[in-house]
Amino acid sequence: MPSLRKDPVTQRWVIIATERAKRPRDYSVPRVAKSTSFCPFCHGNESATPPEISARRTPHASDSPWTVRVIPNKYPALRVEGAIEKVGHGVYDEMSGVGAHEVIIESPEHDLHLSELSVEQITAVLLTWQDRMRDLRQDDRLKCAIVFKNHGELAGATLEHVHSQLIALPIIPKRLAESLDG
Repeated sequence: MPSLRKDPVTQRWVIIATERAKRPRDYSVPRVAKSTSFCPFCHGNESATPPEISARRTPHASDSPWTVRVIPNKYPALRVEGAIEKVGHGVYDEMSGVGAHEVIIESPEHDLHLSELSVEQITAVLLTWQDRMRDLRQDDRLKCAIVFKNHGELAGATLEHVHSQLIALPIIPKRLAESLDG
């Protein structure tokens, strides 16, 4: 189970998620060319991902049953299950890793970037982010939601398919709180 630890010097919370060490890119596997690699985010491969949390669908479209799809992160930094428990461990405080970690698949098409999507598709992505944040706001344990994108392998992306991630936290990160306070 993930946890959060408060750094006693900086007073910032850090996520400790040892399960994320099991992510696929951390194993030695031969590189496969993009065009022949299997992508679980592509249309038709939905069974290769966790069950969807939500999706936007185009009514009466036979070639693509969804335009934006939201799934739980297979290797979450935080988990929805459980209660928030705080405990002191020596010099640092620790909190159970309760939160949410979701993946927003921004298009059923593999070889696109966000900047290449149509205005309608970008609107659908932004509305999906908004819908997910509104839904997560109903959980009293969560205090902050952040959307981010890892673009490319060097930034930490393990899949090339156009996607973003949403993480909801039981705390407001110190830098964000300072920025909001002005």
